[in-house]
Amino acid sequence: RRARRRATRANGSRSSLRRKPTRATSDDAEVADEEPANWKYAYLYDGACPVCQTLKSALEGTGKGEGKVWYVDISDPAYDAKKHQGVTFAEAMETIHVLKRDKSEPLRGLPAIEALFAEVGMGWAVKLATMPAISLAASVLYKLISSNRLKIGGAMGAGVMALGRVGMEMRGEKASCAEGDECRGIADMEVDEDARGAEEETSFESVYAEGPRAILGAYASGGIVSAAIVNVRTGELESELITAPLDEGALLDINAVGSALRSLTKELKWQGSVSVALPGVWHADEKLGGTSMYAAMETLNPFEGRREREETEELLRNAVGLDVTVVTGAEAHGYGHQDLWGDAARRVKIGQTLDSDDPDNAMSGLTGVVTAGHEAVHVALFRDGVLRTNADFREADLAISWIEPEWANAKPPADDCEDEEEWKAWATRMAVHLAKVENCRCARGGLERWVVSGSAARNFDKWSHLVPKLSVVQAGKAAAPLIKGGSNSLEGVRGAAAGGSFRFRYMADIRRVRSAIGKEVGRSPQLVSAIQLRELFEKFGGDINDDAIDLDAFVRMVAAMGVRLPEDEVRELVCDIDVQCESSVTFDQFETWYKSVIGTEVAQVLHTEAAVDQVLEEEMGTGRAVVLQVGFTSCMPCKKFLPHFEQSARDNREKCRYVRIYGNENASTIHLARDRLAVKSTPTFFVFKDGVVTHMHSGSNTEKFDDAIAEQVGVLPIGTYEAKWNPPVPTEATTV
Repeated sequence: RRARRRATRANGSRSSLRRKPTRATSDDAEVADEEPANWKYAYLYDGACPVCQTLKSALEGTGKGEGKVWYVDISDPAYDAKKHQGVTFAEAMETIHVLKRDKSEPLRGLPAIEALFAEVGMGWAVKLATMPAISLAASVLYKLISSNRLKIGGAMGAGVMALGRVGMEMRGEKASCAEGDECRGIADMEVDEDARGAEEETSFESVYAEGPRAILGAYASGGIVSAAIVNVRTGELESELITAPLDEGALLDINAVGSALRSLTKELKWQGSVSVALPGVWHADEKLGGTSMYAAMETLNPFEGRREREETEELLRNAVGLDVTVVTGAEAHGYGHQDLWGDAARRVKIGQTLDSDDPDNAMSGLTGVVTAGHEAVHVALFRDGVLRTNADFREADLAISWIEPEWANAKPPADDCEDEEEWKAWATRMAVHLAKVENCRCARGGLERWVVSGSAARNFDKWSHLVPKLSVVQAGKAAAPLIKGGSNSLEGVRGAAAGGSFRFRYMADIRRVRSAIGKEVGRSPQLVSAIQLRELFEKFGGDINDDAIDLDAFVRMVAAMGVRLPEDEVRELVCDIDVQCESSVTFDQFETWYKSVIGTEVAQVLHTEAAVDQVLEEEMGTGRAVVLQVGFTSCMPCKKFLPHFEQSARDNREKCRYVRIYGNENASTIHLARDRLAVKSTPTFFVFKDGVVTHMHSGSNTEKFDDAIAEQVGVLPIGTYEAKWNPPVPTEATTV
């Protein structure tokens, strides 16, 4: 099976997939409908749905609405709800939406149909739909076509679709792109030979994860997101540097950032991993109905920072449809400044210090990286080139202190400013806040230098020489020496890619550690109990006490389970667990870390074929089945079925692990769904036991799904499902 999979990947792993063009094309690239200068109505339609395309063609075919109707494709990765009166993709999928140029209340349902059809000269369809017989017949055909996601052509087909849609709206019936219990469409996807970054062949059983060869690095700053494809083995750019503008304040809006990233990946035809440098992170606030709330990393404790970083990554994965990792802007400049790539980035052994005289590296010892503008200051700590994820900056209170009224006149001066007092005011502001960071426990007594990066480095020579004296006056001691870092977005983009490269391979290896722990105790990693963790922990006890082991003992524990980690990952792992910077690991820290890497999502969304393989590998030999749902991003039956799928995951947690993918999300998932699993419609469900498919069926019938799971976990006898849902067709012999 593995040999067949590798052969398939060899033929298509570097290709991304897209739908067959249904709009006008130029040079084989899809062209979005341009905004007419004097449009009256904007019709929000699903361009990924053949039915919607047919209806759109019917409206365009009259020729009477040209220039008056703007056709907006909500399935386009660049679709931005903020630019369309806040109508989200999910809302637009629920019912037809028509926007008016004056930005008054959007039209929905039947009023939208009436206005839109009248504008293009098809008001007759609304009138005919009042005739019950005609309306009912057209509605039946509409449902038949929708449930099979078929495309029909010609005036007759367009008329049927128009009449059917109007009739259903008039009777108050739900009209969506899939009226039955499943959708078809994966077979409509084709290979885009020009796209780059599709998942490369990797082996879960390799000595340690190598991570992707190239990453799309993105850097968000100053109302612009810059991006380029970076070879993380060499540091060279493999594409031009491109940008996407953000509206004022949008840098703190996760949806706007996700939309910009979608646009950039589409422009670069990128289907691989993405790493983006952001000013902070987001988390869903349950008190505000799940609204995503922004927070600067400096305001969070290390555990919160790790959790919210991972939550931000998942939000962006869902928004972009690719595997995404997040670093902060200061972290990106730190990675970019050390300019180490490939094997050089992991060359240092634990306990060794980089040679500070090495011209290729200026990050030896404990190094702080700072980026600053008038509205915010951000910092990161590195030790010998490895990010200190356990750094806690809350004592410095940077988010509040930086914007106190006393600093209102201490803005970064203009590049051509010659006023010494302005530069002194800015230097004073920097000196005070760098001293605050140096007084934090994580940096106290050991900071060797500050690397000043971003816009603050642009005029470094005009103010940095003032900081040592000012820090003595303001804080009672000289600040660590300041050196100039990169000031342009190119270093930020390259640094984001370098940091992302580390995070991708580190997280892959952490999943291997997680899997090894499960195998060590003989259970699925998600079901390992606190007692079993304690027994494993005590096997490798050090010389501290019964509740803590030293770092060497912890490293031995990981190695004893057969997981080899490169030295930089071992140091990062120690930082992740030793959040108190005490050079030891307590059991409580170990248990908290383990729970965080296991995750709590009941039906996790996976974004790559490799991630699915990793789940299958983790559950090998545990006696726990894997239930995989393959969906489609525009599949309404999939969305309706999700609550039932998640409840089933809760009910069967001990016996099954539930995961899901969107088969059309990216090149990797479409390869898995279409080529490897041969999915024809969605939702399709697979049950794996020890990596082997033991059951498969399609459709969102809840009773059918429950019977399948019950049989697979032994509640129903084998053969019950087949007899009920796929009974043998009676033959002439059996009916005589």
